[in-house]
Amino acid sequence: MTLSTYFFLLLVVVLSMDAFAAGLSYGIEKVRVSFVSVFIIALLSGSMLTLSQLVGNVFLCLIPDHLTKGISFSILFLLSLYKFYDALPQLHKKDAGLTTRTISRKINKEDKAVLSCREAALLAFALSVDNISAGLCTGTVSLPPIILLLVTTAIHFLAIRLGLFTGCLLSRRSSHNFAWLGAAILMLLSFVRIF
Repeated sequence: MTLSTYFFLLLVVVLSMDAFAAGLSYGIEKVRVSFVSVFIIALLSGSMLTLSQLVGNVFLCLIPDHLTKGISFSILFLLSLYKFYDALPQLHKKDAGLTTRTISRKINKEDKAVLSCREAALLAFALSVDNISAGLCTGTVSLPPIILLLVTTAIHFLAIRLGLFTGCLLSRRSSHNFAWLGAAILMLLSFVRIF
């Protein structure tokens, strides 16, 4: 694997942290999320990231290399700042509208105990905003689009399932908040894009 492949995998893992956080939120609140709903979230999130990376390849080819690095750095850096804000509750009010937990709660309105397929699709689109911006500024590695889609979907699927599982465990006992780690990795990736 090349360095760009490792960068791509690390980027997808970091971007799937929102899916993990949403799963964690639903797990803690004991919301039942069916396999189909998890698959819808993962597939839509993976599709958005893959599509934005493919469009990013075309977009980045039209811009001089030094500007590409600057744009890529700026977007990833700003995204990492938002992730820090999202991960550290002491930085915002309890019901702040722009956090993963608040968005997850607002979308699940029909039956609080179950996340419907429609709600899963809405959640996937809400969680994909950072996927789209990161994909546009980074482009893709030299993998076929179907492989990109399969990898991004699989990682998002695993992140949601792991979030649900962890949320169920945490609903029984308290733990430390490591959500800031994804933000730190994203910030590191932004600096890697400069060099």
